[in-house]
Amino acid sequence: MKSPLFLLLLLVAVIFSCTQGIEDPIVTPTNPCSTVTFKTDITPIINQTCAIKSCHVSGTGLGDYTVYAGLAKEATNGGFKKEVLTNKSMPPRNSSGQTSLTAAQLEKFTCWINAGSPNN
Repeated sequence: MKSPLFLLLLLVAVIFSCTQGIEDPIVTPTNPCSTVTFKTDITPIINQTCAIKSCHVSGTGLGDYTVYAGLAKEATNGGFKKEVLTNKSMPPRNSSGQTSLTAAQLEKFTCWINAGSPNN
């Protein structure tokens, strides 16, 4: 007959061997920029803050942001980044629409420009 101490030690060894092999799953942080698209994220912000009456619409001479080509030109030449992200002078304080951008909106613009301003 085996001693009770031996059985107890065997039981403890089995319990610890089962629990020590379990590890927390590795959580990979998601890239917030990976989901930013022109159609879903950028266009609504542009329509709300830039492509409004007397601003960046056709016929104003300020660039037509109602179409991708008009905005893409400014995004690729650095003008959009300079005015919106660096100087934060757009939208202007006297705008008939929204007069400032939220941190979330600025982050979406940054992601989109850093990705090469794709028409996606």
